[in-house]
Amino acid sequence: MIRPPRRHGTRDVYAKIPNPLRRLALRVLDALDLLVYALVGIAFIGAAVLALGYSLAHVLVNFGVALPLKGVVEDVLNFVSDLLLVLIIMEVLGTVRSYLERGDTSVKPFLFIGIISATRGILSIGARLSIQGTQLKLGDFQNSMVELAINAFVIIALGGTIRILGAAADLPEEAESEGSRTEVTAINERIVVETSIPAHASHGAHPAPDAIEPSPQT
Repeated sequence: MIRPPRRHGTRDVYAKIPNPLRRLALRVLDALDLLVYALVGIAFIGAAVLALGYSLAHVLVNFGVALPLKGVVEDVLNFVSDLLLVLIIMEVLGTVRSYLERGDTSVKPFLFIGIISATRGILSIGARLSIQGTQLKLGDFQNSMVELAINAFVIIALGGTIRILGAAADLPEEAESEGSRTEVTAINERIVVETSIPAHASHGAHPAPDAIEPSPQT
């Protein structure tokens, strides 16, 4: 299931909150939420540029060019892992924003937190394996493979849970809007089917037998 877009408060949303303290807190959190996500997006672009630079430099090293690349992979992966930690914190903050706006919370942010946490675990294991390389002992390698398998299973299980729960994992308003969109889609499909012209109609098909009036008997 595709995650619904994050909604920041509008004037109509703020106007529906009678408590002025909750309204002010939501405005501040919305502004900070947008700022942090913008900074995280820029940071991810920087991480992608660093990873691309490392890949190009690694190619040069393979051709015999001496470049100081020791520890670069670990630094980049740790940077991405830290950014994912920021996303986890922002997901938790999203539950606070939801409570201030609607007075209730959804289970879906916690499912995404579990998925992001498992992804961070995979990144940390990948960094450790890439650094130690052939120096890794057999027991440590087996433990790393077990951790990778567990994290992958957690991602698949939580993703399947989100898919199974569907609208039940959303807030009441989101579930209602999702149901409305599904109903509208079904109505549109039915209209298209009912108004479609059969292929034989344009070739002058003969009328059905019931439509032929019986000739008067003589």
